[in-house]
Amino acid sequence: MKYIKYLLPILALLILSGCGTKRQNFEPTSLSGEIDYDGSLPANIIDVVRGGATLENGQIITKTGLIDVKLPEGYTFLGDSNERYLATSQCSDLIIIDKNSAILYEKKFDAVVASASLKDNMLAIVLGDNSVQLIDIKTDKVLYKKSGDKVYAHDSKIAAPYFLTSLLVFPTLDGKLLIIDLNKNKLLRDVVVKSEKFFSNVIYLDVIGDRLVAATKQRVVSINPKSMAFLDEEVKDVIILENRVLVFTKDGRVILTDADLKVIKSKKFKFAAFVGTIHGEFVYIIERGGFLIATDLNLITSNVYELPDEIESFVFTTDDKLFYEDNYFKLGSQKEK
Repeated sequence: MKYIKYLLPILALLILSGCGTKRQNFEPTSLSGEIDYDGSLPANIIDVVRGGATLENGQIITKTGLIDVKLPEGYTFLGDSNERYLATSQCSDLIIIDKNSAILYEKKFDAVVASASLKDNMLAIVLGDNSVQLIDIKTDKVLYKKSGDKVYAHDSKIAAPYFLTSLLVFPTLDGKLLIIDLNKNKLLRDVVVKSEKFFSNVIYLDVIGDRLVAATKQRVVSINPKSMAFLDEEVKDVIILENRVLVFTKDGRVILTDADLKVIKSKKFKFAAFVGTIHGEFVYIIERGGFLIATDLNLITSNVYELPDEIESFVFTTDDKLFYEDNYFKLGSQKEK
């Protein structure tokens, strides 16, 4: 008991200090316009993965837009392939449904499904216990299986497995890439992006040409047949272009690099908290405080537009739309000031 009287003042001081700490907000020096919603969704967004979003009524949004299928109650969207849609439940169930919402395949696993991808009859999954599996959904045969090291926590952004012509890349929850030979269903190589026990899962994975780019929250890696390069940053998101990479950081910077992650240019938006990106002719960055930052691909010029709301829950983007809560707007519909 004698220690409590010394401990209480310390706790009180910590609490008061915490209350006095206020997050600095992004405050643009000028606004180029404002954005209004162009339409509404049939229900609120309740879950988001990199490839899509789940609505409260069971409908899903993919990169092509709102899809007229319904997931069973308690399921959330994982990914899609040729009008087949993957979904999972908190009870470790996975289903594949068709465009008529009919179940084509279902399976229960020993751990929750963290991410999954489908190509033809091959289903690749990453489980919450940091194991991976490749399954032939026609025969239900496990073609490849590997257990990883135990992880204690992971980021909510989880990259999905990536199918190439004859290879499969599994992104693990402890920051590794497992490259599988699909002809032999054997491990060819494993690559460590940044392996830690906490929040080190691969959050981004994409391929352009012969180059693979992956990222955890702490590091970006670029791999081609001849070399491998790293960039250490506090990563929020990544965009891979034909011969360049854009890295969005936790402290509000956009870093433009070449394909080997050598920094070409960096632009900082003071106190900006990035929550989403869209890219095409320009890069559009969604900022949590309720702004849309538009910049060219060379980071030379930028304009800031005001969104109708601050971003306080799930947001999902396609090539030309932003979906938030039960609303959406299309790029190009902003009003100039």
